[in-house]
Amino acid sequence: MPAHSRLPWYAYVVGGLVLVVALAMSAPGEYQLARAAGWGDWVAAGMPVCMSVYTAFAVWFVETRRKGEKGRGTAVVGAVLALAMTLSGQVVAHWISAGYMQSSMALTAAVSSVPSIVVGHVAHMIIRAARRDVIEAAQVVEHQDQDAEPVQPTLDGTEPPVDEVAKRRARRRPGRPTPTLDEIKEAAKTLTAQGREVNGPALAQVMGRSRRTGTRYLDRLNETTA
Repeated sequence: MPAHSRLPWYAYVVGGLVLVVALAMSAPGEYQLARAAGWGDWVAAGMPVCMSVYTAFAVWFVETRRKGEKGRGTAVVGAVLALAMTLSGQVVAHWISAGYMQSSMALTAAVSSVPSIVVGHVAHMIIRAARRDVIEAAQVVEHQDQDAEPVQPTLDGTEPPVDEVAKRRARRRPGRPTPTLDEIKEAAKTLTAQGREVNGPALAQVMGRSRRTGTRYLDRLNETTA
């Protein structure tokens, strides 16, 4: 039996229903917490999105990252803090509602900081995901560029039939493998040891690739130091 089996379809329906109900139950307390901090009716209505919905998004982001992937550790910490913020907010909101405590300067300051925290973390997660997609797309293009083989015309100057093109491409040699990040770092160290500037053309020369490919390698290298 596989280690991870897919749940039946109705389990996802039930899970989604539970999530929606839980978000709906959390909304009134978070709304009242925002009202206690001094926000008006319309603005306070956004607090459930800034707390419960944001927490669900943070957890989803973490679960879609591979273990060991750069930035996942920060995302995990953010998701845990988001969950802690939502949980504490619910408890405090119900304490106020039940009359066990009242709003204070510290509570107002804490609640007022929620939107800024959410904006910063969500922006970080979205930018991280977008940069990852760009890198993966560049790697795919690079692999395709390496594997591409120009189609030689026939003796009469016309292009060969599609079937013949397919046969030629099937016989082509595999393209050069995409270097690992460690190999790119080693090339950069070589340039530094030679007293040369680490840039795209220099990386391309050291690694025997095209200038455009060297620029992509430089972008990958800069990702690790960003």
